[in-house]
Amino acid sequence: MKAKKELLKLLYVGKTKDVYQVDETTLLLHTKDTITGWKIKKSDGSVEIVEDPGANEVVGEISGIGLKNLISSVIYFTKLNNAGISNHFLDADLTEKSMLVRKANSIGAGLECIVRFKAMGSIVRTYPDYVTQGQKLNDFFEVTTKNDFAGDPRISREFLTNPDFGPILTDSQYEEMKSIALSAAKIIRDELILSDCELIDIKFEVGLQNNQIILIDEISAGIMRVNKNNVLLSEEDLAEILAQKR
Repeated sequence: MKAKKELLKLLYVGKTKDVYQVDETTLLLHTKDTITGWKIKKSDGSVEIVEDPGANEVVGEISGIGLKNLISSVIYFTKLNNAGISNHFLDADLTEKSMLVRKANSIGAGLECIVRFKAMGSIVRTYPDYVTQGQKLNDFFEVTTKNDFAGDPRISREFLTNPDFGPILTDSQYEEMKSIALSAAKIIRDELILSDCELIDIKFEVGLQNNQIILIDEISAGIMRVNKNNVLLSEEDLAEILAQKR
């Protein structure tokens, strides 16, 4: 892979990566050492940093985590390719901390799929009357929009497939999206079990290429929660584990 970001057009500055245009069908993703989460102001005036892969705020940097996340993306996208699960990965340059990918169209204004094996994070905060922290879930699937300002709200199948709003997806495309996300999550879950780790939840970004649903963005510590020995791993510790699973 010979594409250098300095010679390319910058399309988008993201929280954990920047996006460059290589040509009409190809993009370059350059990873950064940033992490997302929440800044909670405590009663004594101090600020507590809480890492959260689903958050929309950059809360700090960890030296080297961008490269580790890139390595895990290469590992897992390759595994998904081998399993016949469509995604955008083409090539990577670890020296440049960049990944070459197929360009995909956004679905609506952008969608993300969450697969949950246990309840944690936003699902508990949103539905406290119905969901308890750590509750076991049976391959729970949900879809959110990509809208930082609105807090990435959940969006229903009925809304996505309603002709009044497009439809944004057909029924068959929704089923394809769900099937791909569940299949990918189970592959990653089973790989993590080999390291005595438990996948709690994972969030995939999806796009359309030639009218086909594909997984895009990254597969890294920044998009999942994982327990080891019943303790939630930090993004740094998880990135180290994922980057070793070649």
